[in-house]
Amino acid sequence: MISDRPRIQHPLATLTASTLSITLGALPVFLVGALAVFIRPELGFSEARLGALATIYYLASAGLTWLGGNVAQRLGGPRAMAVAAGLSLTSSVGIGLLARSWTALAVFLAIAGIANALAFPASNLALARGVPFKRQGVAFGIKQSSALYATMLAGAAVPLVGATIGWRWAFAFAGAAALPIIAGFGITQPAAAHENGLGKEVERGPLWILSVGAFFAVYATASLGAFYVESAVAGGVSASLAGTLLAMGSIVGILGRTGWGWIGDHRRDLHFTIVPSLLGAGALAFALIGAVKSNVALIIATVLVFGAGWAWPSLLNFAVVARSPRGPATASGILGTGQFGGGMLGPLT
Repeated sequence: MISDRPRIQHPLATLTASTLSITLGALPVFLVGALAVFIRPELGFSEARLGALATIYYLASAGLTWLGGNVAQRLGGPRAMAVAAGLSLTSSVGIGLLARSWTALAVFLAIAGIANALAFPASNLALARGVPFKRQGVAFGIKQSSALYATMLAGAAVPLVGATIGWRWAFAFAGAAALPIIAGFGITQPAAAHENGLGKEVERGPLWILSVGAFFAVYATASLGAFYVESAVAGGVSASLAGTLLAMGSIVGILGRTGWGWIGDHRRDLHFTIVPSLLGAGALAFALIGAVKSNVALIIATVLVFGAGWAWPSLLNFAVVARSPRGPATASGILGTGQFGGGMLGPLT
């Protein structure tokens, strides 16, 4: 551990800001997936183009996360998160007000992908510098549930917003949520000079190997956010029920990620034993999603796939950051490249 690194003064504020920052980076693409039953008829594009939208988002994230890690390492976590929130605001408001075609939607989702590429390493850096080390596993569990928060919010937006006042309002609300992060959220900024150059000391070879593993893990699960509601509706489930099930699965995933993060705080020697076990269980559960024929079976499969298949990222990210004290943002950028790369190709396939 580094004894002279500056501390962010408010750990709870740091955790809240970090979680909100990365949730906002993921929310636009999940909103598009969940609200596609309303968006596609209005803008007139196919299911294949829906998958392409998710691919564009993850392409921007995967291609720039390594750079985002270097930028975050230089700027410091809170300042980099504020920049990312500004990009998220631009994306969400742009979709809500200006997206009148598939092309415009794709452009604004690309901006959201760039925001995500910066928010991911910036939030990891903020937690590494601003939360006591003995509680970082739980903190990463809460923060790394951001994709599930986004999925839950997107699922809830179907009956509460899309089916009532219109899908564009969902993006307006998402944009407004970025304002506290842009304003700084009362978090002390660490000195950028202290961070400058630290990322150069990260051992990159093992990180790229882990990044490849994360690529294949996300390859499957990224399709949940993009196609869960559409798939359930095509199988005879109502749009409102499908959105509710998506939100329910997200809650299960949040509890799983936080719980495994807590275990990671207490059993640091098991980090790289637990992660592949979760991936194996998740693979079996994910296969069930496409095979079930009844609502009850769909509920069971949904609980399993979110509780296992999407429970691993918190523990993996914590393990990597804990082992990269001299450059957590740089290490996160490398790991994120694989994760977002899987998210790029999974929905397209």
